Amino acid sequence: MTTGGALVDGVQISLGSFLDYVRSTPRGCAGIVRDQREIYLDENSMAWAFYGPFRAALRRAVSSSDAVEVIASAVRQARPVQQPHFRELHAGFERWWRRVEVTGVPMFSGRWSIGGLAVTISERSSLAVRHPDGRTEVVLPYLKEPELGADTANLALRVLERAMPVLRPGATPMVLDLRRGKPLRLRRNANRAELDALLAAEAAKYLTHWTAVA
Repeated sequence: MTTGGALVDGVQISLGSFLDYVRSTPRGCAGIVRDQREIYLDENSMAWAFYGPFRAALRRAVSSSDAVEVIASAVRQARPVQQPHFRELHAGFERWWRRVEVTGVPMFSGRWSIGGLAVTISERSSLAVRHPDGRTEVVLPYLKEPELGADTANLALRVLERAMPVLRPGATPMVLDLRRGKPLRLRRNANRAELDALLAAEAAKYLTHWTAVA
């Protein structure tokens, strides 16, 4: 599963990239797509490497007997430019981890497609956990600085939900705003038809921006 780029008949991006887009302002959307287009079409781009070590540490941590130390080790090994961000993420992880009792479980990569846009969910950037009662969740860690609102998170949650039969059958989705240690989940009464309509509109808008900045 590739992380993104131009397809023969459309465009493929990661769920994290799509989340960055839908949470942006109207003015900021075109700039985000311009940057993402350059990144995805440049096979040598290192733009994904900034949070890569922290994402890898997260996947190890949830299956470790000392999760906090696994994350702390990633902070100690971070480059100076990464340090302040990784420290904030470490603090948020600790706040969340103290409130839960979960264990990492396997998941697969998958994607959700609409029109000419394919949104990928990679096992390298997401993780799956099991609760003591047997419930499983596929978690998308959100690592950026701006706080993630529920309305925006719901769109990512719906994408995860739509892809769940491939990612981890029977699991439910969760977005973890990691700097704040805040889990975000879909409400049982969430209007999924409305969310699907919003996703279709955002996907069409993304493709329009992608073409416009070419």
